[in-house]
Amino acid sequence: MENNLHLKVNAFKLWAKLNYPEITENNDNGEWCFCHEYDEMISCVLNFIENNSAKKATKQVIDDLLYAIARDNECSWIMTELEKYLEKYNEWFSLLCRQSLKTNYINAKWQFAEHLRNYKGNDNLQKLIYDFLLVEDEYTQRLALKSLAYIYPEQAEQYAITFWERKKFENGTFEDEYQKIMVLHVLYQIHSSKLNDYLDLAEQSNYHYLKINAQEIRKNI
Repeated sequence: MENNLHLKVNAFKLWAKLNYPEITENNDNGEWCFCHEYDEMISCVLNFIENNSAKKATKQVIDDLLYAIARDNECSWIMTELEKYLEKYNEWFSLLCRQSLKTNYINAKWQFAEHLRNYKGNDNLQKLIYDFLLVEDEYTQRLALKSLAYIYPEQAEQYAITFWERKKFENGTFEDEYQKIMVLHVLYQIHSSKLNDYLDLAEQSNYHYLKINAQEIRKNI
């Protein structure tokens, strides 16, 4: 099964290289990769996880699975299956989540950052949310902040305010705007006493979508 998994992953890699050589980890939105090779890779991954123990996973298996998860970033079939049956697959989720941080698979990292809040294992895996907050990828950081509000709400206000004020992304960029949008939603989620202050800042900004989100949140207060 390990050899078959590797063959299916490599078959998709070859198809991707031939048909979309310009697609990289940094510009992959998942909408380009639906083909017979993709379907077979995803099916093989799900079958492998179903029938094998995470304790016996080799480096090659881990890399193949994380590569497939990264490519499966549009529909998230694999992540959905892992999360749907977390009690059954918690060892796989834990292993792949930890290992994703050691790779360049950005599109796997943000999926784990997003879904980590639903993990129920007892191996302190959720503490990794702090590592995902440091990943050098705006979307991963944004989803990690969102998950933090559920995992450690008592810490979320501090991080949210830091995200707003740190000036990591250039003023006027979508990265800066969407980070601030997430800050508002996190402050709302945790019922922060500072929410109104940041809603005021949002409404005074030049960001169109930030203003819209601030107005919608005010309606729900």
